[in-house]
Amino acid sequence: MEKALMLAAIIGPYYLILGLSFLMYAGQWKKVVEGYEKNHFAWLPFAAIAVILGVIIINMYNVWEWNLYVVITLTGWVALLKGVFYFLAPGSWIKKAMRCRLVSQEGFLYFWGALFTVLGILLTYNAYWT
Repeated sequence: MEKALMLAAIIGPYYLILGLSFLMYAGQWKKVVEGYEKNHFAWLPFAAIAVILGVIIINMYNVWEWNLYVVITLTGWVALLKGVFYFLAPGSWIKKAMRCRLVSQEGFLYFWGALFTVLGILLTYNAYWT
């Protein structure tokens, strides 16, 4: 539980900031996503960071219990799998994934912004005030 609280103290504020940014600047985020659609190689530094963070999170906390902290485990696995996908998938697959119109719609960004904000509040609250 100590590792879960430590990771929640890191991931919670990150999700809170990211979620608020999606909610406040959805139009600008849409332009960012559209820019990455044109050049998928620009994601490679983010893919490297995702693999490293995913492996760290999974090694520190890989617990599949149905509670708030499963978000930490899911974060680690999603980061790792996303990073591996960008490194190992053929470029044509990555381009198709990046062209998914759902990702570049503002409604999609508002949904994820709200979800990340709520998860960020819950994780941050549990890490610092419980």
